[in-house]
Amino acid sequence: MKYFHVAANSQVAAIQAEPAWWDLKAGVAKTISLIKEAASNGAEFIGFPESFIPGYPLAIWAQPFNPVFLSKFQNNALSVHSPEFKEILDATKEAGIWVLLGFTELDGASMYAAQVIINSEGLVVLHRRKIKATGQERTIWGDAPADSLQSAVKGPGGAIIGGLMCWEHMQPLLRYHHYSLGVQVHVASWPYCDSVANGAPPQFSSDAQVVQSKFAALEGQMFVISSTQIINSKNAELCGVKGALHWEMPHGGGFAAIYGPDGTQLTPPTKPDEEIILYADIDLEATKLAKLTADAVGHYSRPDLLSLRVNKRINPLVSYDGAEDQQDYTLLSRIVQ
Repeated sequence: MKYFHVAANSQVAAIQAEPAWWDLKAGVAKTISLIKEAASNGAEFIGFPESFIPGYPLAIWAQPFNPVFLSKFQNNALSVHSPEFKEILDATKEAGIWVLLGFTELDGASMYAAQVIINSEGLVVLHRRKIKATGQERTIWGDAPADSLQSAVKGPGGAIIGGLMCWEHMQPLLRYHHYSLGVQVHVASWPYCDSVANGAPPQFSSDAQVVQSKFAALEGQMFVISSTQIINSKNAELCGVKGALHWEMPHGGGFAAIYGPDGTQLTPPTKPDEEIILYADIDLEATKLAKLTADAVGHYSRPDLLSLRVNKRINPLVSYDGAEDQQDYTLLSRIVQ
Protein backbone atom coordinates (compact mmCIF):
# COMPACT_ATOMS: atom_id res chain seq x y z
CA MET A 1 0.00 0.00 0.00
CA LYS A 2 1.22 3.51 -0.81
CA TYR A 3 1.75 6.14 1.84
CA PHE A 4 2.76 9.81 2.01
CA HIS A 5 4.60 11.56 4.83
CA VAL A 6 4.28 15.23 5.66
CA ALA A 7 6.96 15.03 8.35
CA ALA A 8 8.98 12.42 10.14
CA ASN A 9 7.93 13.17 13.73
CA SER A 10 4.81 12.13 15.68
CA GLN A 11 2.11 11.37 13.18
CA VAL A 12 -1.54 10.64 12.63
CA ALA A 13 -2.83 8.50 9.79
CA ALA A 14 -5.93 8.35 7.59
CA ILE A 15 -7.11 5.22 5.82
CA GLN A 16 -8.43 5.06 2.27
CA ALA A 17 -9.10 1.41 1.57
CA GLU A 18 -11.61 -1.12 0.29
CA PRO A 19 -13.31 -3.28 2.91
CA ALA A 20 -13.36 -7.07 2.73
CA TRP A 21 -17.00 -7.00 1.70
CA TRP A 22 -19.35 -9.00 3.92
CA ASP A 23 -16.54 -11.18 5.27
CA LEU A 24 -15.95 -10.67 8.99
CA LYS A 25 -12.76 -12.69 9.32
CA ALA A 26 -11.18 -11.17 6.20
CA GLY A 27 -12.26 -7.71 7.37
CA VAL A 28 -10.59 -8.21 10.74
CA ALA A 29 -7.43 -9.47 9.04
CA LYS A 30 -7.32 -6.42 6.74
CA THR A 31 -7.96 -4.05 9.64
CA ILE A 32 -5.09 -5.58 11.61
CA SER A 33 -2.80 -5.38 8.57
CA LEU A 34 -3.53 -1.65 8.19
CA ILE A 35 -2.97 -1.05 11.91
CA LYS A 36 0.40 -2.78 11.77
CA GLU A 37 1.45 -0.92 8.63
CA ALA A 38 0.54 2.48 10.07
CA ALA A 39 2.38 1.72 13.31
CA SER A 40 5.48 0.54 11.44
CA ASN A 41 5.54 3.87 9.61
CA GLY A 42 5.51 5.89 12.82
CA ALA A 43 1.83 6.75 13.26
CA GLU A 44 0.59 7.15 16.83
CA PHE A 45 -3.11 7.41 15.95
CA ILE A 46 -5.00 6.00 12.96
CA GLY A 47 -8.58 6.64 11.89
CA PHE A 48 -10.77 4.19 9.94
CA PRO A 49 -13.81 4.81 7.71
CA GLU A 50 -17.43 4.27 8.69
CA SER A 51 -18.51 0.60 8.79
CA PHE A 52 -15.13 -0.61 7.55
CA ILE A 53 -16.18 -3.98 8.94
CA PRO A 54 -17.99 -5.52 7.11
CA GLY A 55 -18.18 -2.67 4.55
CA TYR A 56 -20.68 0.12 3.99
CA PRO A 57 -24.02 -1.34 2.74
CA LEU A 58 -24.75 1.10 -0.08
CA ALA A 59 -27.13 -1.48 -1.53
CA ILE A 60 -29.79 -0.18 0.88
CA TRP A 61 -29.86 3.03 -1.18
CA ALA A 62 -29.79 1.27 -4.56
CA GLN A 63 -32.38 -1.51 -4.26
CA PRO A 64 -35.54 -2.51 -2.41
CA PHE A 65 -35.43 -4.29 0.95
CA ASN A 66 -33.33 -7.40 0.34
CA PRO A 67 -33.40 -9.91 3.20
CA VAL A 68 -30.82 -12.18 1.52
CA PHE A 69 -28.25 -9.39 1.33
CA LEU A 70 -29.11 -8.01 4.76
CA SER A 71 -28.85 -11.42 6.39
CA LYS A 72 -25.34 -11.86 4.99
CA PHE A 73 -24.44 -8.34 6.05
CA GLN A 74 -25.67 -8.91 9.60
CA ASN A 75 -23.94 -12.27 9.89
CA ASN A 76 -20.63 -10.53 9.20
CA ALA A 77 -21.13 -7.52 11.46
CA LEU A 78 -18.77 -7.18 14.44
CA SER A 79 -19.83 -7.76 18.05
CA VAL A 80 -17.72 -6.18 20.79
CA HIS A 81 -18.03 -9.50 22.65
CA SER A 82 -16.61 -11.61 19.83
CA PRO A 83 -13.21 -13.29 19.46
CA GLU A 84 -12.74 -11.23 16.27
CA PHE A 85 -13.02 -8.01 18.25
CA LYS A 86 -10.51 -9.35 20.75
CA GLU A 87 -8.12 -10.03 17.86
CA ILE A 88 -8.23 -6.35 16.95
CA LEU A 89 -7.58 -5.31 20.56
CA ASP A 90 -4.60 -7.65 20.81
CA ALA A 91 -3.16 -6.47 17.49
CA THR A 92 -3.51 -2.83 18.54
CA LYS A 93 -1.64 -3.53 21.76
CA GLU A 94 1.09 -5.37 19.87
CA ALA A 95 1.44 -2.48 17.42
CA GLY A 96 1.51 0.09 20.24
CA ILE A 97 -0.79 2.52 18.41
CA TRP A 98 -4.09 4.28 19.13
CA VAL A 99 -6.93 3.31 16.78
CA LEU A 100 -10.36 4.71 15.99
CA LEU A 101 -12.27 1.91 14.29
CA GLY A 102 -15.55 2.38 12.43
CA PHE A 103 -17.71 -0.74 12.10
CA THR A 104 -21.25 -2.06 12.02
CA GLU A 105 -21.85 -3.36 15.51
CA LEU A 106 -24.01 -6.41 16.12
CA ASP A 107 -25.76 -6.30 19.51
CA GLY A 108 -28.21 -9.12 19.99
CA ALA A 109 -30.37 -9.11 16.86
CA SER A 110 -29.85 -5.39 16.13
CA MET A 111 -27.15 -3.42 14.33
CA TYR A 112 -25.64 0.02 14.86
CA ALA A 113 -23.07 2.19 13.12
CA ALA A 114 -20.34 2.33 15.75
CA GLN A 115 -16.92 3.71 16.58
CA VAL A 116 -14.47 2.60 19.24
CA ILE A 117 -11.21 4.21 20.28
CA ILE A 118 -8.62 1.64 21.35
CA ASN A 119 -5.54 2.80 23.21
CA SER A 120 -1.99 1.55 22.72
CA GLU A 121 -2.51 -0.99 25.51
CA GLY A 122 -5.32 -2.63 23.54
CA LEU A 123 -8.10 -1.26 25.77
CA VAL A 124 -11.30 0.36 24.53
CA VAL A 125 -11.48 3.84 26.02
CA LEU A 126 -14.48 5.06 24.02
CA HIS A 127 -17.45 3.24 22.49
CA ARG A 128 -20.17 5.18 20.72
CA ARG A 129 -22.86 4.73 18.11
CA LYS A 130 -24.18 7.00 15.37
CA ILE A 131 -26.63 9.41 16.96
CA LYS A 132 -29.06 9.25 14.04
CA ALA A 133 -28.71 6.96 11.05
CA THR A 134 -29.11 8.76 7.72
CA GLY A 135 -31.93 8.09 5.26
CA GLN A 136 -32.07 4.43 4.23
CA GLU A 137 -29.60 3.51 6.98
CA ARG A 138 -32.54 3.75 9.39
CA THR A 139 -33.93 0.53 7.92
CA ILE A 140 -30.97 -1.45 9.31
CA TRP A 141 -29.21 0.63 12.01
CA GLY A 142 -30.66 1.67 15.35
CA ASP A 143 -30.18 4.99 17.12
CA ALA A 144 -27.48 5.59 19.71
CA PRO A 145 -28.00 5.76 23.48
CA ALA A 146 -27.22 8.98 25.32
CA ASP A 147 -23.66 8.09 26.26
CA SER A 148 -22.74 8.19 22.56
CA LEU A 149 -22.66 11.96 23.03
CA GLN A 150 -19.29 11.31 24.67
CA SER A 151 -17.33 11.50 21.44
CA ALA A 152 -13.82 12.32 22.69
CA VAL A 153 -11.19 11.13 25.16
CA LYS A 154 -7.63 12.01 26.16
CA GLY A 155 -5.31 10.20 23.75
CA PRO A 156 -1.59 9.87 22.98
CA GLY A 157 0.57 12.63 24.40
CA GLY A 158 -2.45 14.09 26.21
CA ALA A 159 -4.15 15.15 22.96
CA ILE A 160 -7.96 15.15 23.05
CA ILE A 161 -9.01 12.80 20.26
CA GLY A 162 -12.49 11.96 19.02
CA GLY A 163 -14.67 11.13 16.08
CA LEU A 164 -18.00 11.39 14.32
CA MET A 165 -19.45 9.36 11.46
CA CYS A 166 -20.52 10.57 8.03
CA TRP A 167 -23.52 12.91 8.24
CA GLU A 168 -23.11 13.42 11.96
CA HIS A 169 -21.02 16.26 10.52
CA MET A 170 -24.28 17.70 9.14
CA GLN A 171 -25.78 18.08 12.64
CA PRO A 172 -24.70 21.50 13.94
CA LEU A 173 -25.76 20.89 17.55
CA LEU A 174 -23.83 17.62 17.67
CA ARG A 175 -20.77 19.28 16.13
CA TYR A 176 -20.97 22.08 18.69
CA HIS A 177 -21.18 19.61 21.55
CA HIS A 178 -18.23 17.72 20.08
CA TYR A 179 -16.14 20.90 19.97
CA SER A 180 -17.11 21.65 23.57
CA LEU A 181 -15.26 18.48 24.63
CA GLY A 182 -12.02 20.16 23.60
CA VAL A 183 -11.25 17.93 20.61
CA GLN A 184 -7.85 18.58 19.07
CA VAL A 185 -7.60 15.60 16.71
CA HIS A 186 -10.83 14.44 15.10
CA VAL A 187 -11.60 11.43 12.89
CA ALA A 188 -14.28 11.92 10.26
CA SER A 189 -15.31 8.38 9.28
CA TRP A 190 -16.89 8.17 5.81
CA PRO A 191 -18.17 5.50 3.40
CA TYR A 192 -17.30 5.82 -0.31
CA CYS A 193 -18.80 8.64 -2.40
CA ASP A 194 -18.38 9.62 -6.05
CA SER A 195 -17.89 13.22 -7.20
CA VAL A 196 -20.37 15.59 -8.82
CA ALA A 197 -18.15 15.49 -11.92
CA ASN A 198 -18.89 11.78 -12.17
CA GLY A 199 -22.64 12.24 -11.84
CA ALA A 200 -23.14 11.90 -8.09
CA PRO A 201 -26.02 13.89 -6.52
CA PRO A 202 -24.49 17.00 -4.92
CA GLN A 203 -25.56 16.21 -1.35
CA PHE A 204 -24.23 12.65 -1.56
CA SER A 205 -21.04 13.48 -3.42
CA SER A 206 -17.46 13.32 -2.24
CA ASP A 207 -17.35 17.07 -2.95
CA ALA A 208 -19.94 17.65 -0.20
CA GLN A 209 -18.23 15.35 2.28
CA VAL A 210 -14.86 17.07 1.67
CA VAL A 211 -16.53 20.41 2.45
CA GLN A 212 -17.92 18.99 5.68
CA SER A 213 -14.54 17.63 6.80
CA LYS A 214 -12.70 20.86 6.00
CA PHE A 215 -15.38 22.98 7.63
CA ALA A 216 -15.27 20.88 10.80
CA ALA A 217 -11.52 21.51 10.96
CA LEU A 218 -12.03 25.24 10.45
CA GLU A 219 -15.07 25.63 12.72
CA GLY A 220 -13.74 23.41 15.51
CA GLN A 221 -10.09 24.53 15.16
CA MET A 222 -8.95 20.90 15.21
CA PHE A 223 -6.95 18.53 13.07
CA VAL A 224 -9.28 16.31 11.02
CA ILE A 225 -8.38 12.82 9.84
CA SER A 226 -10.86 12.15 7.04
CA SER A 227 -10.90 8.40 6.34
CA THR A 228 -12.88 6.83 3.51
CA GLN A 229 -13.71 3.55 1.86
CA ILE A 230 -13.29 2.80 -1.82
CA ILE A 231 -14.98 0.26 -4.07
CA ASN A 232 -13.35 -1.58 -6.95
CA SER A 233 -15.66 -1.65 -9.98
CA LYS A 234 -15.39 -5.45 -10.11
CA ASN A 235 -17.16 -5.57 -6.72
CA ALA A 236 -20.19 -3.52 -7.77
CA GLU A 237 -22.36 -6.60 -8.23
CA LEU A 238 -21.20 -8.13 -4.94
CA CYS A 239 -22.11 -4.86 -3.20
CA GLY A 240 -25.54 -4.67 -4.81
CA VAL A 241 -24.91 -1.43 -6.73
CA LYS A 242 -24.26 -2.76 -10.24
CA GLY A 243 -26.11 -0.60 -12.77
CA ALA A 244 -27.76 1.53 -10.06
CA LEU A 245 -28.03 5.20 -11.01
CA HIS A 246 -25.75 7.36 -8.83
CA TRP A 247 -24.65 4.47 -6.61
CA GLU A 248 -22.37 2.22 -8.70
CA MET A 249 -19.37 4.58 -8.46
CA PRO A 250 -16.97 3.09 -11.00
CA HIS A 251 -14.32 5.67 -10.10
CA GLY A 252 -13.70 4.26 -6.61
CA GLY A 253 -15.30 6.83 -4.34
CA GLY A 254 -12.30 7.65 -2.11
CA PHE A 255 -11.51 11.17 -0.86
CA ALA A 256 -9.30 10.71 2.23
CA ALA A 257 -7.22 13.59 3.54
CA ILE A 258 -5.86 15.16 6.71
CA TYR A 259 -6.68 18.80 7.46
CA GLY A 260 -5.13 21.35 9.79
CA PRO A 261 -7.12 23.43 12.33
CA ASP A 262 -7.22 26.32 9.85
CA GLY A 263 -8.87 24.10 7.21
CA THR A 264 -5.77 23.62 5.06
CA GLN A 265 -5.12 20.20 3.55
CA LEU A 266 -1.92 18.67 4.91
CA THR A 267 -1.77 15.66 2.59
CA PRO A 268 -1.44 15.33 -1.21
CA PRO A 269 -4.52 14.67 -3.35
CA THR A 270 -5.37 11.00 -3.75
CA LYS A 271 -6.87 9.06 -6.62
CA PRO A 272 -10.41 7.95 -5.69
CA ASP A 273 -9.69 4.30 -6.53
CA GLU A 274 -6.33 3.84 -4.77
CA GLU A 275 -5.69 2.16 -1.46
CA ILE A 276 -3.45 4.40 0.58
CA ILE A 277 -2.50 5.41 4.10
CA LEU A 278 -1.98 9.13 4.53
CA TYR A 279 0.27 10.50 7.26
CA ALA A 280 0.67 13.98 8.71
CA ASP A 281 2.69 15.48 11.51
CA ILE A 282 0.61 17.44 13.99
CA ASP A 283 1.54 20.22 16.38
CA LEU A 284 -1.19 20.83 18.96
CA GLU A 285 -0.03 24.42 19.31
CA ALA A 286 -1.68 24.99 15.93
CA THR A 287 -5.10 24.36 17.50
CA LYS A 288 -4.41 27.05 20.11
CA LEU A 289 -3.32 29.52 17.45
CA ALA A 290 -6.49 28.85 15.46
CA LYS A 291 -8.67 29.43 18.52
CA LEU A 292 -7.12 32.85 19.16
CA THR A 293 -9.38 34.27 16.47
CA ALA A 294 -12.60 32.24 16.68
CA ASP A 295 -13.07 29.80 19.56
CA ALA A 296 -16.72 28.92 18.93
CA VAL A 297 -17.15 27.29 22.35
CA GLY A 298 -15.13 29.96 24.16
CA HIS A 299 -14.61 33.68 23.67
CA TYR A 300 -16.32 33.64 20.26
CA SER A 301 -19.64 32.55 21.79
CA ARG A 302 -22.53 34.27 23.57
CA PRO A 303 -23.90 31.73 26.07
CA ASP A 304 -26.12 34.45 27.56
CA LEU A 305 -27.96 34.54 24.22
CA LEU A 306 -27.42 31.11 22.65
CA SER A 307 -26.73 27.82 24.44
CA LEU A 308 -27.05 24.08 23.94
CA ARG A 309 -28.90 21.74 26.33
CA VAL A 310 -27.47 18.21 26.43
CA ASN A 311 -29.36 15.21 27.84
CA LYS A 312 -26.82 12.54 28.81
CA ARG A 313 -29.22 10.46 30.90
CA ILE A 314 -29.13 6.74 30.10
CA ASN A 315 -32.60 5.22 29.71
CA PRO A 316 -32.60 1.40 30.03
CA LEU A 317 -35.01 -0.65 27.94
CA VAL A 318 -36.47 -2.19 31.09
CA SER A 319 -36.86 -0.44 34.46
CA TYR A 320 -38.82 -1.19 37.60
CA ASP A 321 -40.89 1.36 39.50
CA GLY A 322 -39.87 1.77 43.12
CA ALA A 323 -36.54 -0.04 42.67
CA GLU A 324 -33.20 1.68 42.68
CA ASP A 325 -31.44 0.65 39.52
CA GLN A 326 -27.72 0.09 40.16
CA GLN A 327 -26.83 -1.41 36.80
CA ASP A 328 -24.37 0.43 34.54
CA TYR A 329 -25.99 0.76 31.13
CA THR A 330 -23.18 2.62 29.37
CA LEU A 331 -21.84 1.10 26.18
CA LEU A 332 -18.26 1.05 27.46
CA SER A 333 -19.24 -0.96 30.55
CA ARG A 334 -20.44 -3.83 28.35
CA ILE A 335 -17.01 -4.57 26.91
CA VAL A 336 -15.11 -7.21 28.85
CA GLN A 337 -11.42 -6.36 28.53
